[in-house]
Amino acid sequence: MYRIVREENKLSGRVVYIIEKRKKWLWMESWTRDLGLDIAMRGPIGASTLDGAKYKLQAIKDNDSKIIHLSIID
Repeated sequence: MYRIVREENKLSGRVVYIIEKRKKWLWMESWTRDLGLDIAMRGPIGASTLDGAKYKLQAIKDNDSKIIHLSIID
C-alpha cells in the first residue's frame, strides 16, 4: 500500500508531493520513504505537482517496483 504526502516548506513556500510505502511487522505499522525499488535513488521519490506524483506512483504499481527492464539483444 502506498500514499502520497504533501510536504510544504514554510520558509521557502515550496510544496512537494512525496510517495511513501506502508511497512508492517507483526502488529506494528509505519510509513517509509524507502520504496524498495530496483534503482538507487538519492532522496525520496516525489514530484512538484500532485499529478506528477500520481503518475510516478502508477508506474511503480504497474511495474511491481521493478523500474529497470533489461532485454537481451544478441
